[in-house]
Amino acid sequence: MTAAFPDLLSRGDGRFAIDIAPALAVGPPGHAYLFGGACLALALEAAAETVQRPVVQGALQFVSFTPLGARLELTVDILQAGRTLVQAQVSGRVDNRLVLSAGVTLGERSGFAEQQWLDAPLVPAPDQCLPSARLPRQDDNAHFLDTMEVRELPEDCLPAGRARFWLRRKATGPIDMASLALFADFIPVALGRMSGRPGGGNSIDNSLRMVRSAAPGWCLADITIAAAASGFAQGRVELWSEQGVLLATGGQTLLFNPG
Repeated sequence: MTAAFPDLLSRGDGRFAIDIAPALAVGPPGHAYLFGGACLALALEAAAETVQRPVVQGALQFVSFTPLGARLELTVDILQAGRTLVQAQVSGRVDNRLVLSAGVTLGERSGFAEQQWLDAPLVPAPDQCLPSARLPRQDDNAHFLDTMEVRELPEDCLPAGRARFWLRRKATGPIDMASLALFADFIPVALGRMSGRPGGGNSIDNSLRMVRSAAPGWCLADITIAAAASGFAQGRVELWSEQGVLLATGGQTLLFNPG
């Protein structure tokens, strides 16, 4: 059990389990599965709970889908533990079949001032943006998107190759690491905007680089779809607080079929 995932069961020795409920599931009719951002969030939470240090970055590869109703078993292995950093590997299995693998760096260095060189984009405030009406159609039992508030910036104010969303979880709480991992996985939705395909594409990996958490509120996902070639699209995201503070960055490669 963690603050972000009360249903995540700790079995000791870096082993965790969670049953995939509708609130964590997405997918088209007939194919509901664990949301990719939730896969990363769970892996990061398991690593942080095991190591008891904050996450610096994590990168996850999807081996297979985790179906709705399945039990996901997570195992955290410490690869290296030093005074400053810990490197860990998180493996996820369903019925002893590998479905995900993540590399995570954890640690904290005191005595260094925070610095930010990048400026947040100038965009309309959340209350000036309409709720998104173009999210992909979901299976009747996939309710992750029902737990989110999504407001979309008008396309006429976006640079080429960009999509921007104001995101907020309906459950009250800070914009923590788990929330940022969820928000970072709106890159496929952005690809859908570029391509005209509602689902965008299937992620083959998912990464998050943490800067800081923030108080409860809206988070701006500023997403760039850089290019697509050989059936793969490349995307990145910057996650901002309402006050213009950079909270995290992320990236994905996606399977992309424009036809």
